[in-house]
This record gives sequence, structure tokens and C-alpha cells, in this order.
Amino acid sequence: MDAAVRDRWIAFAAVVAALVPALSGFAGLVTLTQWDPGTVALRVGAVLGGLAAVVVGWVAWRRSDRTTLGFALAALCSALSWVPLGALSFPVSTILSIASEALLIAFGVVVLRRSTGATRIAGWVIAVAAAVWLLGGLGLWFATLPQLTQTMLSALFAIPAVAQIVAFLAAAALFVDPLLRPVRSGARYLWTTADVR
Repeated sequence: MDAAVRDRWIAFAAVVAALVPALSGFAGLVTLTQWDPGTVALRVGAVLGGLAAVVVGWVAWRRSDRTTLGFALAALCSALSWVPLGALSFPVSTILSIASEALLIAFGVVVLRRSTGATRIAGWVIAVAAAVWLLGGLGLWFATLPQLTQTMLSALFAIPAVAQIVAFLAAAALFVDPLLRPVRSGARYLWTTADVR
């Protein structure tokens, strides 16, 4: 398999590994959107995202790419948090979610420190959104206070979900370039050969 094709498959796996946790963020907005993908769909997505994260992590480990390995571990922890473990589901899921959030913050910080331009901005977006996801999730512990209004409860549940979506979509944007390269090359070829009158 040639290097460009292999890089496209790895990029595809990274995008899948990033989009699945974003999908579970959309599920967290069910109180606002009234759209619930369902537990079965989320678990199937978690399996696909987990497998994609393992592929990306393995390639990153082989290349000694600690930055991408951190992202892969964040996506894998997010996927593993959906594993049904009976009575242990809640504590294990909570620990894995916090690990995913912390790893995503670290990934964003490393990206923004090592990059320039749009990639640096994406690193900032990932780091800040993941921090809001972490702090917003911890803020949900206070959602049981009786004096909170329904609006405040909805905001408390929406903020971490939106932050999760933003963080993982920004991460997906970092890996999508090899997938778009053939499209850009084709569009450039069509433009240069077009007979514009």
C-alpha cells in the first residue's frame, strides 16, 4: 500500500475516532434538541470509535507521535466509557470520561504549543472546549440543588455537551487534511483545464 493511501486510511480512522465522541455529545443535548440517537446506536458508535482509536494509537505509538497518541487515548477512553458493566458502569464511566477530558486538554495544549496558524487556533479551541467539558461535567454534581430553575438545569446539562462536541470536531478538523487533499487536487485540475468563456 502506498504511503499516501495509508495516510488517508489513518486520517479516516482519526476522524471517525473524533466524530463518535462528538455524536455522544449531541446525545447529551437531548433535553434541548429532543433528538436521542438511542443507547444501541451510541454503543455501536463507541465500538467503531474505539476500534478507530486503537488503529490511530497503534500507528502513533509506532511513529513515536506522542501528540496523536494522546488524542487516540482520549478517544479510546471516551469509547470505553460506554461499556456496560452493571453496577460498576457509573464509577468506571466517570473515571474514563474524566481521563478522556484530561487527555484531550493535554492534546490541545501540545498542539497549540507546537503549531502556528490555523492549527494553533484549533489547539486552543480543543484545549478550552475540553476544559469547559471537564469543568461543566463537574458542575453537573451541583445540578441536584433544589433552588435551581429548569432553565439553569438545562444550561448545566448543555454546556458540557456542547464543549465536548466542539472539542472533538476541532480535533477531527486537524486530521481531515489527507482526506481532502485528493478533492483539492481534482478541483484544481478541473479549474486549470476548464474552458471558461
